[in-house]
Amino acid sequence: MIGSVRTALGAFAMTALMVLPAQAQDARPNILVVLFDDVGFTGFGAYGADARTPRIDALAQSGTLFSRYYSSPFCGPSRAMLMTGMDNHQVGMGTLVETVTPDQRALPGYSMVWDDDQATLATLLSDAGYHTYVTGKWGIGAKGANLPDRFGFDRSYVMDSTGGSNYDHSHYLPGYPEVSWYENGEPVRLPEDFYSSRNLVDQMIRYIDEGDADQPFFGFLSLQAIHIPVQVPAEFIDKYNGVFDAGWDVMRQERLQRTIELGLVPPSTTLAPVHPDHRAWDDLSPEEKAVEARKMQVNAGMTEAADFHIGRLLDHLQATGRLENTIVVVTSDNGPESGVTSLDNPLVNLLLDTVRGLEGYDTSPENLGLPGSLTAIGPEWASVSASPFNLYKFYSSEGGLRVPLVIAGPGVNATGVQHAPVHVADLMPTLLDAAGVTYDPGAFYGQSILPVLAGEADEIRSPDESFGFEVSGNAALYRGNWKLVRTALPRGDFTWRLYDLSVDPGETKDLSSENPDLFADMRAEYAAYTEETGVFELGREDYAEKQLFANLLERSIGAYWPYAAGLVLLLVIGLYALVRIIRMLLRRPAH
Repeated sequence: MIGSVRTALGAFAMTALMVLPAQAQDARPNILVVLFDDVGFTGFGAYGADARTPRIDALAQSGTLFSRYYSSPFCGPSRAMLMTGMDNHQVGMGTLVETVTPDQRALPGYSMVWDDDQATLATLLSDAGYHTYVTGKWGIGAKGANLPDRFGFDRSYVMDSTGGSNYDHSHYLPGYPEVSWYENGEPVRLPEDFYSSRNLVDQMIRYIDEGDADQPFFGFLSLQAIHIPVQVPAEFIDKYNGVFDAGWDVMRQERLQRTIELGLVPPSTTLAPVHPDHRAWDDLSPEEKAVEARKMQVNAGMTEAADFHIGRLLDHLQATGRLENTIVVVTSDNGPESGVTSLDNPLVNLLLDTVRGLEGYDTSPENLGLPGSLTAIGPEWASVSASPFNLYKFYSSEGGLRVPLVIAGPGVNATGVQHAPVHVADLMPTLLDAAGVTYDPGAFYGQSILPVLAGEADEIRSPDESFGFEVSGNAALYRGNWKLVRTALPRGDFTWRLYDLSVDPGETKDLSSENPDLFADMRAEYAAYTEETGVFELGREDYAEKQLFANLLERSIGAYWPYAAGLVLLLVIGLYALVRIIRMLLRRPAH
């Protein structure tokens, strides 16, 4: 089912690719893939968001939006699958660099480095005569090891990290050096007035304009929006004053109702209970509610700003006569981020604030979203962005895996909502089909969904065909409407469950005991998937957040020990001076 691995694909690309005649190239469609970062299922207006996304919504109205599009719950593996059409383990991206365990490091599925012959979507399109461009977050594997100029992109302007500031080179994780940006494989510095969504679109427009207008282009616009740190100019934030004042408990329910009304989920859908560590909105003080609502205003504002700048790119393509012949794909790499910037422990918060002070961050409430800020929406708002699904990024629940997908352009019928299950690896063969590029379907894990886009089929997989996901112990296998799933700690419990997504996409009723034969069969099929793709099965306690914390602690000790040593030295000197003063006072004769 899965086909050949990366070496065979690379060899095939070199020997078997058929390039269309020059005369036909002029008619082939341009391809623009817009990848958001950490946008949940209801993150766009067309999917029920509170954020205003008129340009994405217009694309959805003129084309197709999918209700069952699945990606990895981690960004790097998702991007690797999108670029290669393969399972992430087949191309050495079994997890993130920040979460790989010592046992995984020596295995092929976790190498974090691509061979020179690794074929990508850009490789095959470039060989077929396309100009190929990428701007934005790359973040596939080891830093600087897999830059896009080595893998088919003619022009590239990328941040090679899991995330970073939208205004400068600052990293969002403690202990890490500044974020590196590269143009065509060479390190570059950001301009002084940089803002990610604006500048990344500007750079894409420049690349397109400087290319040969007689040749089609493939543009990969990989936005930083809306990854931590969530940041956007104040005018976009203030637009949402009052919008989120009802709080996450009410608004999660509102999102459920909207998705039912939009026909994205069945009326039988119910919400799973939130994790016990989620706070109730009514338990917050008025001051806390104001800060939390403002965080979500930043999130919505950043989404709207990205939509605005995407609109500038579309308008430019329209003005230059290219938009009508451009396929536009808009999606997200995984579910919404649930990270936080503070904890319940006052001592830990003091240490975090000290580190941020050393790094030059301004985390005051009035600076949320602005330069120097470090804003995150946290798990409660993430559950709203993922609603009506359970959990969010880093988990194999629907909230971590199921994200929006909008496709519009030539050959895409205005079919509205499509319920066909789609895997992120399906995008590569789909776009190759649309470009008229000949390839071996057996060379990919994914399958082309072009028949669905053209209105010729409702689904591309039969009810008994399956596809799987695994990253850092989070696992899922889909077969028609059935889902086998295991979510890792700390918010999962590492227990296998079975759900019927046709009636319960909220994953509220485990049907494994009622369907023991199906449960056993899908467990066996998942085991075959892991064997064929090279999954290393982690133990229950080896979850990603634990490994991430260990790696961060190691890096932080290395980065900040001089400051800690200096502080200890000052404390020792101060204590010594205090002891000397006390002794002098005790020795002073009484009068």
